[in-house]
Amino acid sequence: MKKKKVLLLSFLIIYGLTTGEVSFGKTPIWTYITSQTGAIPVPNEGNQQTASQVLDVDKDGTDDFVITERTKSPSVVWYKHNGNRTWKRYVIETQPLHIEAGGDHFDIDGDGDLDIVFCGDYREDSVWWWENPYPSYEAGKTWKRYTIKSGDKAGYQHDNQFGDFDGDGKTEMAWWSQKAKKLFLTEIPDNPRQAGHWSYKVIFRWKTKPGHEGMDVADINLDGKTDIVGAGFWFEHVKGTDYKANLICKRPFTRSAVGQLIPGGRPEVVISPGDGNGLVEWYEWKNNKWVKHQLIEKIIHGHSLEVRDINADGNLDIFVAEMGRPGAGADAKTIILWGDGRGKFRQEIIAVGKANHESRLGDLDGDGDIDIMGKPYNFGSPGLHIWLQEKE
Repeated sequence: MKKKKVLLLSFLIIYGLTTGEVSFGKTPIWTYITSQTGAIPVPNEGNQQTASQVLDVDKDGTDDFVITERTKSPSVVWYKHNGNRTWKRYVIETQPLHIEAGGDHFDIDGDGDLDIVFCGDYREDSVWWWENPYPSYEAGKTWKRYTIKSGDKAGYQHDNQFGDFDGDGKTEMAWWSQKAKKLFLTEIPDNPRQAGHWSYKVIFRWKTKPGHEGMDVADINLDGKTDIVGAGFWFEHVKGTDYKANLICKRPFTRSAVGQLIPGGRPEVVISPGDGNGLVEWYEWKNNKWVKHQLIEKIIHGHSLEVRDINADGNLDIFVAEMGRPGAGADAKTIILWGDGRGKFRQEIIAVGKANHESRLGDLDGDGDIDIMGKPYNFGSPGLHIWLQEKE
């Protein structure tokens, strides 16, 4: 009898990991909407949609999204949900610009609304910010553009992020330059509209290939300061403009996303190949070292990567999606890895054949849940995809 009880107890301990103890939450129902039906106007007639952002542009509580395209005009547009699962396009910039992937937003001028930043590509060494004209968004009225820096030949500026990285109560911005092989940092000047070019510093250099890209921000070492995470490193503020590059893994040419996948301790880091094929992995800080865990054996140009609680079960999930060209073509997958809050994940393929490049998450219809904004680079462009999460 005792032997049967021991066997039963052992079975319950093992089996419990797949019953009561592991929960991936409810699987949402998705409604797919495409620009091919006219519900979403295309950004322009070009076929190199490089960058995107999701933010509440007009402060109405619903996430809007911004799209750039680098071969035609208008080069920067934003989209507002009109209700009835349709979106209206507004023009931010009419001049054709060579904008690279990446971009971020922040209230740069301190007037209470979010402004946007994009960086130049391999042909362009400029970094620009656009002043949000809230509350005036008349048709045909563009946003005023300012130059943060230019003329230094430090182009191919893939990824940038805002944060208070030195803990001084002021916000800085970091960005990569593949041509210069440097990570730059600038502080927002006191009067950004009148400042002209901003001053900036180099906080990290590299010499060999491959390039360094991918960026997210989080307080990695829990010291109260926001750290920069990217290219397999996290960058810790030491003093002044001195930063220490701490290695997580040797995967510099990748995408990065950070979140508390497991409660307690340092946040975890997710890494995916953005411009190439390879593993999707997450890293946890354990026993004073970074320990890797494999999520997907092979992802093809997984240039879309984000960590959010998508199904609102209290546990963070991972969104990763493949490009079309270069990439997986008609086999490109849109994937969610549902998390249980204990380091276990269940993979779900949301769509196949809808190419992604910097596709992002946000509440796109204002109903309080997380939706997917899908943007291809050139496979299926000009065009956009939306997956709306439906209420039960």
